[in-house]
Amino acid sequence: MTPESAVQQLAATLLAKEITPEVLATLQQPGTSEILKQIEPSCADILDQEWTPQAFEDAAVEFCRLFVLNPAVPARAAAYFEKDALEIAGKIQFMLDNGFLELPESFQTLAPDHVATLLLIQTTISGDDAVQFISDNITPWVPQFATSLLEKSEHPIYRLVAKLLMN
Repeated sequence: MTPESAVQQLAATLLAKEITPEVLATLQQPGTSEILKQIEPSCADILDQEWTPQAFEDAAVEFCRLFVLNPAVPARAAAYFEKDALEIAGKIQFMLDNGFLELPESFQTLAPDHVATLLLIQTTISGDDAVQFISDNITPWVPQFATSLLEKSEHPIYRLVAKLLMN
């Protein structure tokens, strides 16, 4: 796996579901943590400490505020442009229905045009297919999503995700 793919998978995981102890443990691994703190310095405190149940709750509330209940930052292509979003969702759903793609269980409940789904798919393809996939499905809207996420997020983890998507 390339470093770029690892970053996209990390971003996809953080956008697909609330932060779990397992995801936090990945973020807090010594090498990973140091890189993430360089990308988003405000993450230093939360990456260097043991999380309390309240810290997990605060992150979950922010996840819901940003992406779930009347989302401040919709995580689906459909929120950014209607026509192409339907095309994106249709292509991805076709690939899923016909066995060309298989998503992990935690991604199966997401819409086909959800940013986490698209980022995960991006990490599974390479070469010209990857270039075309990014051009068709990610470039048209994910930069706008990342900018909005950076502006509206109140939690360092989600500002980090925005910056990961901008690189």
